[in-house]
Amino acid sequence: MIEKAINKEDAMTQSTENISDEIQRANDHWNSAFNSGNADAVAALYTQDAVVLPSTHAVVRGTSAIKDFWNGLISAGVKDHRIEMIDAQAVGDIAYATGKWSANALDEGGKTQRYEGTIVTIFRRRGDGSWRACLHTWN
Repeated sequence: MIEKAINKEDAMTQSTENISDEIQRANDHWNSAFNSGNADAVAALYTQDAVVLPSTHAVVRGTSAIKDFWNGLISAGVKDHRIEMIDAQAVGDIAYATGKWSANALDEGGKTQRYEGTIVTIFRRRGDGSWRACLHTWN
């Protein structure tokens, strides 16, 4: 009985470690797409019905609007985006991740300004096993 409980705990830990690795890879793909200046590649990392909730903007819904939103930030010179994941959990084909984000941009005087905050992303697993963001918000 104790052995079964230990094995179940090990399986749960492994599952948590696996989901953390998988979501970290999804975050790494997102950072890479954004930092390469490719808004199309960023938008491709979202589900078709995804919603992005920026802290100071209206609701951004669907991959076309999401592409336009990120293209605006890329065009404005935002770069060096980074996500430091704090936690990731999954139930079935839905996962969430919390973390800290940071990015750099030039201010009006041409000096590099660092921006940072917290981030929550909800992911949906696709049939091929990859994860796509379906809800993304930050402050």
